[in-house]
Amino acid sequence: MNKVEEVLEVDKIRQNIKKFTKTIIAKQKIDFLTPSNDFNFVKKELNKLNQALKVMNLYGDFPIRSEIDMFETINFAKKGNVFNEITLNNIKEEIQVTIDTIKYSLSIVEDYDDLNELFMSLKANEKLYNEINSAISIDNTVKDGASKTLFDIRKSIYSLNKNIHTTLNKLFSKHKDKLSGDNFVLRNGHYAIPVNSSFKSNFDGIVQDVSDSGLTTFIEPKEILELENELAVLKIKERDEVNKILFALTNKVVEEGNNLINNNEVLGELDFLAAKVKYAKEIDANIPKLNKEKTFKLFNARHPLIDKNICVPNDFILGNDKTLMIISGPNAGGKTIALKTIAICSYMVKLCLAIPVSIDSEICVFDKIYVEIGDKQSIENNLSTFSAHISSISVIFQYLTSNDLVVIDELCNGTDPKEGEALAVAIVKKLLKIRALTIVSSHYELLKKYGFTNKQILNASFIFNEKNVTPTFKILLGVSGKSYGFLISKKYGLENDIIAEAKKIYEDSFASEDDKKLHALDEKERYLATKEEKLKVRQESLNREKENLNRLNKDLKEKEIKLKNSKIDKFDTYLNDKYNEINNIYNAFIKEKDIKKAEAKLDKINLNKKKNENIAVGNYVSLKNLGIIGKVVSENGNKITISSSDGFTIKATKDQCELIEPPKDTLKPQIDADKYILNQKPVSSSINLVGYRVDDATIALDKYLDDCVLKGLKEVKVIHGYGSGKLREGIHKFLKTRKNVQSFRIGSELDGGSGSTIVTLK
Repeated sequence: MNKVEEVLEVDKIRQNIKKFTKTIIAKQKIDFLTPSNDFNFVKKELNKLNQALKVMNLYGDFPIRSEIDMFETINFAKKGNVFNEITLNNIKEEIQVTIDTIKYSLSIVEDYDDLNELFMSLKANEKLYNEINSAISIDNTVKDGASKTLFDIRKSIYSLNKNIHTTLNKLFSKHKDKLSGDNFVLRNGHYAIPVNSSFKSNFDGIVQDVSDSGLTTFIEPKEILELENELAVLKIKERDEVNKILFALTNKVVEEGNNLINNNEVLGELDFLAAKVKYAKEIDANIPKLNKEKTFKLFNARHPLIDKNICVPNDFILGNDKTLMIISGPNAGGKTIALKTIAICSYMVKLCLAIPVSIDSEICVFDKIYVEIGDKQSIENNLSTFSAHISSISVIFQYLTSNDLVVIDELCNGTDPKEGEALAVAIVKKLLKIRALTIVSSHYELLKKYGFTNKQILNASFIFNEKNVTPTFKILLGVSGKSYGFLISKKYGLENDIIAEAKKIYEDSFASEDDKKLHALDEKERYLATKEEKLKVRQESLNREKENLNRLNKDLKEKEIKLKNSKIDKFDTYLNDKYNEINNIYNAFIKEKDIKKAEAKLDKINLNKKKNENIAVGNYVSLKNLGIIGKVVSENGNKITISSSDGFTIKATKDQCELIEPPKDTLKPQIDADKYILNQKPVSSSINLVGYRVDDATIALDKYLDDCVLKGLKEVKVIHGYGSGKLREGIHKFLKTRKNVQSFRIGSELDGGSGSTIVTLK
């Protein structure tokens, strides 16, 4: 591992990606993942990664589950070796994965050129799959029907074994009083019966063993000797025929070797992409825009190895006329993490990985990245920390170009402060001349002053909470920072008289009038920058609130319209029913001319009329047949206004209502509608379960169907792919157990074919 990777802990990132892999090839790709300075290569790889991210978001994970290195496997056979049943089944599984992946790719309707190029290079090899499948069972044995010869041999073996068992059972029945056991045993690969040793002379045969006590002698009876000899011959023939079948299958695999190796490589590449996508999602990473101007704009950048829930994101901008950034501020305020964040994000781009920044970020592809961070004291070479630090910088200058990135922590620290400051300024001047993008951290006042006077330098500092004497880990660009040594010393218990004396010594010895003016100007800039940062945060918060309110308003309107339409539909149904009922009474009266009977039916319809006339403000009523319960809040003759239990106001007539008892629990806890609607997540009309095991698929499907029922979806699509059909069968079996499933069917051509199932919900 090189020095930069060691300092930036790049291997931890590799291991974090590797945990998402499912193939040997992908693991190897991650182990040998190296940075590239080829802009076009990085751009193509990041574009491919972006396409994989979009496809996996739309269609789910790639159906890859292979653990075989096909190149090594084929080479093993080419050396004259024969595959055993386990290896052949692994090859068959690899072919099945290839077929599943091809089917997965055919479901993608969008055009992703780089990704499609990978999918299109896969070859199905279905013929080889069928040949292996017809010969090798899932329990890794050669099937009886693999050849007619093997079938006949095993049939004869079965017949002989049956004959031997029959003969042995007859001997047991005949000599049971002379035996010391109830069943025959195998000894030295031969069938034997347990004979009481005192009767062993009564039996003809071969003694195969004697018990430890000597009381039992295991004899192979002469009656089965010839049968066992025949069986041994058949076993040899069986072994030879099995080897012949395995040899023939091995040759067929070797014939398809190039295609199988290519498929294995492509599946490994797809798995490698999938692992990078999953890692990107884990750290909330995005793919930045690449530029050739040697600039970077990293917005909301975080360190990928720090928990995203506690890491404070920051913006880092450098390039064009500003080629060097000086970061200052208090100790433990975040300077070193900032340097490492910029360096690791730049390095990850060279590794063709997504980085933990906002989607609108952009960055260039540096030729080399030089990192000088941490205590580099060299005991072996008898160098101090400062000496090792300067030694590293001198090596950097030997190779540094304008296409490189340089990151230096605590520039020229560890020696005489005045000499250190002078060296720091001189080194910065040299870096500015080379025009390599550079970020350094420092407490040196002279260096910060130089930063104010040079247009190529961008000062930056971390905001410090002076009231609480704590760092905020938030950076401000454009201002230099204080070290807050006196303030921090006071917090950690140093006596006030010592601190006061230190301030006096500092002002007398180091603070000139120019320094004081510069300090005052710096304070004003820091104050304005802090206010600007707070306004920016406030504006972002207001924008988010505005978006939330707009979304809430839209959701509320949709909900109100939907509920009103539902109530209107129910009320229309109620009115239609009453109209039909009255119409039926009228038709019956015209036909039968029985006015008393007609009046009785009409009175039955208006049975609650008198009761309804007593409805007044404050009463609780139920709208007939609509299931709406509410409180009467106003009345005007026969017309009343009802406030329903779900918060809606409804107008009705008294004869449309029934007086009811007040609900026992009239004061229901108020629902926070805003929070409820904002927490609602959209539910897709389809779920992709391709690549899932049956148990995992049913768990995911169970939760998905619950969400669909809550959202009121009536018809959804379950994508299970083709494969062996086990996943489809498992899903269908599960759907039969769901009470809220009305029916389901295999998808038509318009629905995506038999690789999907259309489910109708109640």
